Amino acid sequence: MEEVPLLKELYAKYLDQGVAVVGISLDDELKPLQEMVKSLGMSWPQIHDADKSLMKLFNVRGTPTYYLIDREGKIVAKDIPLKRLGSAIDDLSKK
Repeated sequence: MEEVPLLKELYAKYLDQGVAVVGISLDDELKPLQEMVKSLGMSWPQIHDADKSLMKLFNVRGTPTYYLIDREGKIVAKDIPLKRLGSAIDDLSKK
């Protein structure tokens, strides 16, 4: 949750360039997730992965985990630190 302000900043910066953010929560309960999304002002979609199927599909070992996916749906960066995500988006947009 401590990275949410930086993620919100990146989301606002790159939204007009077609960048989307999708959050996937591994919480067991839906209500705390909904309360957190509201209290932190997270305006992007949040998926509640209570059965951990997405976690298994993407081999997530911990949270938060960030992926950068290009317009064709190809994962171009995995486990990228949030601090480097902006520059990675810039690099991808130059291609």
